[in-house]
Amino acid sequence: MVNVPNVAVIVGSSKGIGLHLARAYLARTDLQIISLSRSPDSARKAILDTKTGSPLSTGARSDDKKIGQDDASKLSSFDSGRLTNLEVDVRSEDSIAEAAKSIKDKFGEGSLKLLLNVAGVLTPEKNLQQVEYEELMNHFKINAFFPLLSFKHFSPLLPKPGKFPEDAPCLSHGLLPRGLSVIGSLSARVGSITDNQRGGWYSYRASKAAQNQFTRSFARELDNRNLNAAAFALHPGTVRSELSKDFTGGPGASKELGKGEFEPDQAAANLVEVLKGVKKEDNGKFFDWAGKEVPW
Repeated sequence: MVNVPNVAVIVGSSKGIGLHLARAYLARTDLQIISLSRSPDSARKAILDTKTGSPLSTGARSDDKKIGQDDASKLSSFDSGRLTNLEVDVRSEDSIAEAAKSIKDKFGEGSLKLLLNVAGVLTPEKNLQQVEYEELMNHFKINAFFPLLSFKHFSPLLPKPGKFPEDAPCLSHGLLPRGLSVIGSLSARVGSITDNQRGGWYSYRASKAAQNQFTRSFARELDNRNLNAAAFALHPGTVRSELSKDFTGGPGASKELGKGEFEPDQAAANLVEVLKGVKKEDNGKFFDWAGKEVPW
């Protein structure tokens, strides 16, 4: 009997977009949710907290600042039995490899339905003189090398060619395309070389551009291996997170949301909608929060 891909792995899910993505897929699908973070205990507590907002409703691109909160309040509890929390340090290949092995041991080969690489770092240098070597390397380790190593160690869990049963039950309940495993990495529009009109942010721009190239190359390998999987770079918009608090004010800031600016739960809900509509022929594309292609 062929196993149905039933595992969603979200790397960087103790807070922000990653946390809300984990909560959304846990609440709205029957997938096994694997939350990877540096603080698995606190991540688990946060994901299972139904008193705070979660992207559980449709129409996530509206201006409703209470997106998902009403839905979350109607839930007495999440199915915590489908949530596994593991510790991972995205700067360590050994740590990523160990997490992948733990998932393989528990759920088996061919189990991966969704992989989302969310962890990131941002130091917004204003000019060249603010660039520092150690911080530059840190950006590349987390924003570029981590997604690549995630591809390396989690892709062996993808279903082999011809092993994805066409009549298998849709455990994602329509939130992911039937018969296709999805790999998404959070990039940023500022990583686009074509779109760079303002300069600055050297470390962040360059590391995201490198990540985009890794995603594109990985997508070509998926095609060459004839796997029923597709990889994407994803721009979530400007998100009010701890990462961006120096210029957005952080989560729940009092100032009005600007165009293309979102709270973490709204950003997560947007990405859920984007991934719901991807197709195999979209493999290797760069999408923004509204599902529109971003130039490389």
